[in-house]
Amino acid sequence: MAVDVSKLIITEVAQITAFNNAGELEFIMDEVQNGSIKNSQEKADVTGRNGRKIASLKKNKAVTVSASNGVLVGGALAAQTGTEIEQGSFKVRITDVMTVNSNKCMTTKTAVGTAGDEIGTIYTKNANGSLGTKLEQDTTAAAGKFAYDPATKEITVTGIADGTELVAFYDVEVESARISNDSEKYSKVLKLYIDVVLQDQCDVEYAGQLIIQRADVSGEFELSLGGDSFAHAFEAESLAGGCTGSSNLWDLIVYGV
Repeated sequence: MAVDVSKLIITEVAQITAFNNAGELEFIMDEVQNGSIKNSQEKADVTGRNGRKIASLKKNKAVTVSASNGVLVGGALAAQTGTEIEQGSFKVRITDVMTVNSNKCMTTKTAVGTAGDEIGTIYTKNANGSLGTKLEQDTTAAAGKFAYDPATKEITVTGIADGTELVAFYDVEVESARISNDSEKYSKVLKLYIDVVLQDQCDVEYAGQLIIQRADVSGEFELSLGGDSFAHAFEAESLAGGCTGSSNLWDLIVYGV
């Protein structure tokens, strides 16, 4: 049965899925706050006698897809940076505040680094919250020196009153995922499927899918940090031709649910 597409409203963007040329899933965006599909073309006027416009030449159609997602999507971030998501053990730096008791205190985590210099430097904490005296790591505790045993996570100091807070900045190994923004790698070209929900004037719902065979993901993006909400911005430009052999910039398929 034919589907009437003359009076439809797009009520929701359900999700955006992206695949590489091998058909492997790159990412799913399913918390889309808003999106747009900008279509453009160039038009050059052809003029005759006395500058009258007698025709126009149309060329260079272009399509740009943009969306804002409510959560960070690692696969989309990897597509924007042109890299892959790595799983493994990586270093992060933490801030640790410890309290001295009988010239000893313990780090919350195990510091990693060069043997004998895992932490390097710690500071006493002043009453106003600022950092005070600097202590350097050594094999044994002495004036201006501290010792650290990573096996027990114990710090030893000398001449520091009980109750004094010490602040340390050190690296720890964590099992994690890593996405790198390598300056020598650039954003990917992917195949996009944008699933939408449509509704006609009689409140009948339809499903729709916008298919972009070759979407050149933009490497210019912004991650909104802090505030009342988060947004992961995403943008891609449709490319015609290539390995698909098609000149279509996009296809919209509407079907009953």
